[in-house]
Amino acid sequence: MSKQTRRARLRTATAEAHVERAVSVVTGRPILIRCECPLGHDHTYAEWQERFGREAAEE
Repeated sequence: MSKQTRRARLRTATAEAHVERAVSVVTGRPILIRCECPLGHDHTYAEWQERFGREAAEE
């Protein structure tokens, strides 16, 4: 097993799936996106940016 494969498996095993919430600008209806980021709980994109900074969003 390569180092890259091992890292991907570890990240998947330790990340807790949750929801990133958004709202459609067209319909106004909620959009729920599966997320496995380090926050580990349901959040909005704005909350993610507040925690990790705008630079991380550009990567």
